[in-house]
Amino acid sequence: MKYLAQSDIWKLEQAIGNNQTIKTRVKSRELARFRQLFPLTVFPDKIVIEEHRVIWIQNNGPWMDQVITIMATDIACVNAATGPLFGQVHVKSLTGGPEIFVDRLLKHDVYKIRGLIEGIVLGSRGGLEIDDECLEIEREALLTAGEVN
Repeated sequence: MKYLAQSDIWKLEQAIGNNQTIKTRVKSRELARFRQLFPLTVFPDKIVIEEHRVIWIQNNGPWMDQVITIMATDIACVNAATGPLFGQVHVKSLTGGPEIFVDRLLKHDVYKIRGLIEGIVLGSRGGLEIDDECLEIEREALLTAGEVN
């Protein structure tokens, strides 16, 4: 039997339909970047908070990195614990996937991380509308939304 080949364009049109449009937002701006203290860890980890995701760059040695990303809609909760000088942040996933655990952070950085993550979670679930062109205003609004009184 002879079958007609389906082109990629035909498959795409079939998948999305003729009347639907695809709306994408490729760019996710970085809100903040934090890292562990160097004297306490030889290879410090980094945590990057963007508008729609949280990224943990785990440095396992020279030229060896492991990157774990959790989307803001998949975050179940954020736990922050602090001592007199240092603290830790634990981000749990709703899907049971990877978790983010970064310790040996400065105390004031832990509170900023927790506030920003809570803010982006509120924003991603539709309870908070912040879409500003100025990144500093958006960062302050998310910190305010995520802080605990």
